[in-house]
Amino acid sequence: MTQFAFGSGTLIGKRTDIAGTPPALLGTLQDVSLDFDRKIELLLGQYNMAVAAGGGEFKIAGKAKFARLQSTQINNLFLGQTLTAGSMVEMTTGETDTVTAAAVSVANGATFLEDFGVFYASSGAQLVPAAASPAQGQYIAPSGSDGTYTFNSADNGAAVVIYYSYSITSGNKITLANQLTGPLPMFEVSLKETFNYFGTSKDIVVKLNACVAPKLSLPFSSQKFTVAEFDFQAIADSSNNIGTISLTE
Repeated sequence: MTQFAFGSGTLIGKRTDIAGTPPALLGTLQDVSLDFDRKIELLLGQYNMAVAAGGGEFKIAGKAKFARLQSTQINNLFLGQTLTAGSMVEMTTGETDTVTAAAVSVANGATFLEDFGVFYASSGAQLVPAAASPAQGQYIAPSGSDGTYTFNSADNGAAVVIYYSYSITSGNKITLANQLTGPLPMFEVSLKETFNYFGTSKDIVVKLNACVAPKLSLPFSSQKFTVAEFDFQAIADSSNNIGTISLTE
């Protein structure tokens, strides 16, 4: 029976240059495309049509858009950096506190990392950081992990909104180091698309044995979901094979 394809299918990447890394599901897949591109060299003589053609460079490039984000997926398929489980840098989106006795102890002070600014809640005016002896409208950020912001006593009773980062013992953290040029994460890609046509399911399954990724985009926008864009390029594997394309029809 005739075979058609409908929908985005399922796309999985699996890192191959390092053993023991988990496969990465590019979940909530919006769309994926595979472009097969061959350079053709034409031989022309005295006539206006070519008399021979030869195939040159052959390229298979893919592009996927997906919404499910995972640290292992981003790291194993693109970054190739150090991933630490059970450790994450978190950031407040504005914690509201009241200055009491010229101080505020923030909620996550025990694992405080970095100050990102203090604002008056009533006016939105930003306070100025100071090294010591803050005047009204100034503050001293916590040092270390004491989590205490220090203010002038003239600010007692003032509601303030504080932005800062802190660490938590959950999630995953990718540490970005300045790496040497050359080595790239290497991974295989498997794509499956199934469509049921009058009670008969037909599959297309593409496997690319060795791929590298030139681009990963994470677009953030107001009132929109972040849909990652991931580009990948196939190369020959160590056995000089590219992969397989399987169709039910």
